Amino acid sequence: MSKVSVIIPNYNRSQVIGETINNMLDQSLPPHEVIVIDDGSTDNSVEVIKSFGDRVTLIQQSNKGPGAARNAGLKIASGEFIQLMDSDDLLSLNKLEIQAKKLIKEDANLVYSPWAKVFFDRQNIKLENVVLQQAAVPNNRDLLTSYLTGWSIVLQQCLLRNSLVKKVGLYRTDMWTCDDSDFFLRILLAQPQITFASETLTLYRLNDYGKVTGSGFTNKNRLEDWARFLLSAADKIKNKDHLQAAIRHPKFLTNVWKTYYLLKSLESSATDLIEGLNLLLNTKSNLNYWKIYSRMIEINSGIQNRLKGHRWSENYQVGKLNVSQKQLIADLGYYSS
Repeated sequence: MSKVSVIIPNYNRSQVIGETINNMLDQSLPPHEVIVIDDGSTDNSVEVIKSFGDRVTLIQQSNKGPGAARNAGLKIASGEFIQLMDSDDLLSLNKLEIQAKKLIKEDANLVYSPWAKVFFDRQNIKLENVVLQQAAVPNNRDLLTSYLTGWSIVLQQCLLRNSLVKKVGLYRTDMWTCDDSDFFLRILLAQPQITFASETLTLYRLNDYGKVTGSGFTNKNRLEDWARFLLSAADKIKNKDHLQAAIRHPKFLTNVWKTYYLLKSLESSATDLIEGLNLLLNTKSNLNYWKIYSRMIEINSGIQNRLKGHRWSENYQVGKLNVSQKQLIADLGYYSS
């Protein structure tokens, strides 16, 4: 039987962590281990986690952030496959089984599947608008360029081989947001064999239970972490000629400009980040250009919203909930609206 290690960081999620753990234990392919890392919670999260007894491995640490929490789990994970979770999200009960079989059948390193941003209201689940990734990113699209120019992924929708994780290395601990973005970028740079499985569904909870471990995080902090990610991406790619198109793409540079502009507006003290973005963009000579280009993207996005009813690019392969996905939600004890 395939061995899956589930890793769940937790901070003050006593309202939802129990449901997420049960969701893992109820999988059609029972996980080899469920590792929950409590990152210094001040509520009764630890009590909830301990109520599962030896079915869950609990690691307790002082509040160090999500990257450090995930690293603590990755260091002891012994399964062949890794399921990275957040403490408030849910997976269809067939996810671990379907994705593990897919990785084995295709000798792949990573598999991803459909996911949806949802609001939970008692037993009702309401989608933000559409299901994301109803199909794989089109074959003619470079995933790295797509990732740096508007397409994204959540690691909860994926299953990874532990060998890939060990090759990529641990999470950065100097970022309390965007740590997943940096981790997935390094995965793509490792050029793994990636496949897609359409038969599962990941529910990404939008209800505000504090999406980042730790409190007091501000927009300025988030922007600074995003700047760290952008600069790190450019640095990792700068000496790889075949990848230069990704960091020269207008949409990537627009992200750089927006981040630079907002950090300046918020009077961030992270001058090293501002200077790095400035050098990357050569802002002084291109300021007016990027203002105009950014505005054009916003206008185009607004037109797309009106025409398509959503903001997502073609890479997301969006669609409505299908009959099978509605049944997967019903199997979790919810109904969709």
